[in-house]
Amino acid sequence: MVKIEDLKRINLLKKLPDHLLNIIAKEAQLSIFSTGAQLITVNKKIDNFCMLVMGQVAIKRNITPDMDVILEYIQSGNSFGTSAMIQGTTAFYSAICQEPCEIITVSGERMIQLFEENHELGYYIMMDVSKRYKRFMDNRAQMIFKTLVEDLDMKEDVYDTWINSTK
Repeated sequence: MVKIEDLKRINLLKKLPDHLLNIIAKEAQLSIFSTGAQLITVNKKIDNFCMLVMGQVAIKRNITPDMDVILEYIQSGNSFGTSAMIQGTTAFYSAICQEPCEIITVSGERMIQLFEENHELGYYIMMDVSKRYKRFMDNRAQMIFKTLVEDLDMKEDVYDTWINSTK
């Protein structure tokens, strides 16, 4: 069991009422991982939804045996492994502790059961996950458009499309 105070430190859960935090607290585990611990592995099943209380986790993907691309650094208060809540999902990325980390985990299967048992909990979590996903995709799209605008051959076409889409 995890303390409600620890759950309130997680951005995804900050707006949840205490009665819903109590449900998660009963199912969650707090674990400490050392630097270099691999929490998620490419092409392996994602078992746990993870919430980072303290530390930093790199989300990365190997491009070649000698080169990794860092997709994101997860900071304290953020979560990852959301795909654990989709049965049978495998990872596209690896998640590796960059320093000692305190992580709250809940089995993805158990989270699905909790959503089925308590629709209010499912609503709050999935609404926040959806908002975060939209922000992420909007940011990525803007980055791609900005990169394309710098290509002189495409600049005019991309710029017109981008300006018209943001009106």
